[in-house]
Amino acid sequence: MFYFLSKVFSFLLMPLGLLTILLLVAILTKNHARRRKALLSAVVLLLITGNGFISNEVARWWEIPPVTLPAPTRPRIGVVLTGGMMKVDGEPRNRIYLGDQADRMGQALLLYKAGQIQKILISGGIGGIFRSDVANEGQLTRQFLMLAGVPAQDVLLENRSRNTHENALFSAPILQKRFNGYEYVLITSAWHMRRAIGCFEKQHMAVTPYPAAFFGGPREFAPNHLLLPSEKALFSSYWLIHELVGYTAYRVAGYL
Repeated sequence: MFYFLSKVFSFLLMPLGLLTILLLVAILTKNHARRRKALLSAVVLLLITGNGFISNEVARWWEIPPVTLPAPTRPRIGVVLTGGMMKVDGEPRNRIYLGDQADRMGQALLLYKAGQIQKILISGGIGGIFRSDVANEGQLTRQFLMLAGVPAQDVLLENRSRNTHENALFSAPILQKRFNGYEYVLITSAWHMRRAIGCFEKQHMAVTPYPAAFFGGPREFAPNHLLLPSEKALFSSYWLIHELVGYTAYRVAGYL
């Protein structure tokens, strides 16, 4: 139930969800003052969440910054959390489609090729609520890594988890049983890393963060970046707000 409610609730708090609610209020209400307030709120919300400078500043504040792993002193396993790495409903189905968070997988591959990690554990399966006919993202990720040259015995799969809490809950026994003595390198998007670390620490797992798929970048002071809303900023704002809501919900639920 928590999984279902968290997905629905987070949608309602997203920029487009709130914009839709405000516009519906403006259309349906017969009160002129309420209509003006709803329209004004919608414009302000669009200008704030679509502002590239604001979304970049929020990302710079929230995201875990880039790290460089030192030379390994013991074996390492990279734990890659799924969620947007693969397009699971692409057509035709005989192809592999990369998602907007594919950098998680890309960084794991680069670390493996550089000898910084010796094994890869992919954590995550089907995370949708309403569809069960889509492909399993964990399986697609494993297939891609094997096509990229990672031997099958070096790519493990935990594909029961549907969210970050379950990523940690189901990955911890695998790591403790099969990879005791390894260093655990946690690989996920920079905006998602704080919640991921908290979930693994809740399972008494010490992890080394290796963030990927950054939204934050160098500050820009171009007029269009400072003043005009953009689709890119809305996209960043969506994920950042989604993560802040998720992090708060996990705190309340005791998952962190």
